[in-house]
Amino acid sequence: MSDDPQVTAAPGEGAPRSVLPPRLTLPEVTPDPARLAWQVVHAIASGFADAAGVFVLEELLGGGHPPGRAAGADLARVVVRRLAAESAAGGQLASRTAFPPGEVIAFAGRSPYARCLHDRTPVIFARPDGATLRHVTPAARTALGRYTSFLAAPMMTRGSAIGLLVLARGPGAPGFGGPDTHTAADLAARAGAAIAGSLALMRHQSVAEALQPPRPAVSRVVPHGLEIAGRCLPAAGYDAGGDWYDIMPLPGERTGLIVGDVMGHGPQAATVMSRLSAAAYALADLGLQPAEVLQQLNRTALALPQATLATCAYAVIDPGRQSCVIATAGHLPPVLAMPDGTTRVLSLPGGQSLGVGLASYGQAGVKLVPGTILALYTDGLVETRVRPFDQGIRALRSALTRQHRHLDATCEHLITSLAEHREDDVTVVLARIPRGPAAASA
Repeated sequence: MSDDPQVTAAPGEGAPRSVLPPRLTLPEVTPDPARLAWQVVHAIASGFADAAGVFVLEELLGGGHPPGRAAGADLARVVVRRLAAESAAGGQLASRTAFPPGEVIAFAGRSPYARCLHDRTPVIFARPDGATLRHVTPAARTALGRYTSFLAAPMMTRGSAIGLLVLARGPGAPGFGGPDTHTAADLAARAGAAIAGSLALMRHQSVAEALQPPRPAVSRVVPHGLEIAGRCLPAAGYDAGGDWYDIMPLPGERTGLIVGDVMGHGPQAATVMSRLSAAAYALADLGLQPAEVLQQLNRTALALPQATLATCAYAVIDPGRQSCVIATAGHLPPVLAMPDGTTRVLSLPGGQSLGVGLASYGQAGVKLVPGTILALYTDGLVETRVRPFDQGIRALRSALTRQHRHLDATCEHLITSLAEHREDDVTVVLARIPRGPAAASA
């Protein structure tokens, strides 16, 4: 383009002032890249430059990955989104008016902004290119006209550009020169690493939320005559895990409770968990017996494309008959806590874990006296690096003897007393047939 500026710095006009590298201290990385971007521009526009802006490649905000260098890429336009911009002269309000955060911009391939990204190196220029000026608002053109020297530096992470940092100085400051490119490159690299981490965390969180099945509202799905409370928490440091539980209304005012545990943590385990959870819910909805549900669920696990190992417990409670039928697949045994303060571990037919090989499963019937708590849980509740599961089960039984009036409070007590540090995914589901018609629902 004929009106592209040369890649040189314009000399400062008037009495030049001295500039110092900014003190850039980024906050802890969170799934909020805009917050990090504002921290960057505020630090830079306080002396090193008169204005600063942070732009991220639009495709990254849609869940993509940093593009590699392609042949002929120097002619390709670049689509970015402005995360933040600030001017020392006009203040934050003026900056937001002329350069609103969130605005999507397409830079021409020959613009200094696109060249900075294509060549992976800082670019100094006297003014924005004509194509850019033609596509910005009048307020932005007026603001850009106040500056006499610009510098664009690519924000790099692991050899790929994720966006760019744009700096500007007015006539009262010296134009950008060679030493400034080194400072800008360092700032852009630090900002890029932080923002890349923030984008990854944002994508991770979005995936985790999409994969983690919603927990049904107890008040909507639990038939009259039954109290249920549950908790499902990923291991510390993860947004999603392989544990799940579901509450399923069944014909005849019965209720199905299923608790499962896929080996592993994070999105991969959550992906397997979501498939098994959906399959289990569909199988239970067919009215199959617990043992039949686990047998078919095992076939589903064996058919998954990735190697799968999971444990599961499925119980069908009939409040009218004050009874329960339970089957397990490699899962730790349920615990009963009776109204008189005694507890016992249920002895059930053995069944291998899901995904190991073809198998058949047994089931057992259990009497549920009103006021008795049935506790289903995963090993993360009772097992830690220093406490084997059998000791953990004894601790669970002891904790259940101090049951609260509301099952929600009992759930919280179990989590905080047995799995406070969440070394593994933790799930616990408690069910109780209330004593008397006035019993409150959990």
